[in-house]
Amino acid sequence: MPSAPAAPSAPAAGKINLDKGRVSLQKNQTVSLVKGGRPLLTSVRMGLGWEPVFRAGRRAKDIDLDASVIAYDANRKKIDACYFGKLAILGGVIQHSGDNLTGEGAGDDEVITVHLGDLPPEVSGLVFTVNSFSGQKFTDVAKAYCRLLDASGGELVRFDLTHSEPRTGVLMAKFIRQFSGEWEMTALGEYVDSRTVRGMVKPGAAAL
Repeated sequence: MPSAPAAPSAPAAGKINLDKGRVSLQKNQTVSLVKGGRPLLTSVRMGLGWEPVFRAGRRAKDIDLDASVIAYDANRKKIDACYFGKLAILGGVIQHSGDNLTGEGAGDDEVITVHLGDLPPEVSGLVFTVNSFSGQKFTDVAKAYCRLLDASGGELVRFDLTHSEPRTGVLMAKFIRQFSGEWEMTALGEYVDSRTVRGMVKPGAAAL
């Protein structure tokens, strides 16, 4: 008996793609970086931002948060990490905008650019993290978010942290390469105790 023809590749149940425009993710939701049936393999920018909390009308002191991205292989082993102390990795395929010491002002505080189509094949996962280098807890941070922008600066995906925990690190989002070649982005919002990217490598691997 002949096997039935393969069904057209419809998006998996509950899977969102970029066809309807900007996507706002909740924690643990995933978006396929696919538009019009084609995987997004151009340069994208992950903007991370935050504002200090105001208490009794006074602003909490400046908070030095650091955005980073860790690249992993298929065995969840770290390949490299891009952060304020290492502004380009993988031959410039991933680049960091540099350190913002205060979170002052509107817009993204730190930006990480990823040339998705140029990522070496051994990179199967990326985890974006934010750490409080100054040791202040995320309960002193207001409006932490990450957002994915296309090459022209248009916002594709946004994830706002709606709650905070008294910890010093957060796994914001992960990218996972699918067998078909496209990437999927999942909002994480997982807090950990770590002031530097070094302490994020194991929790990041566990989140993949």
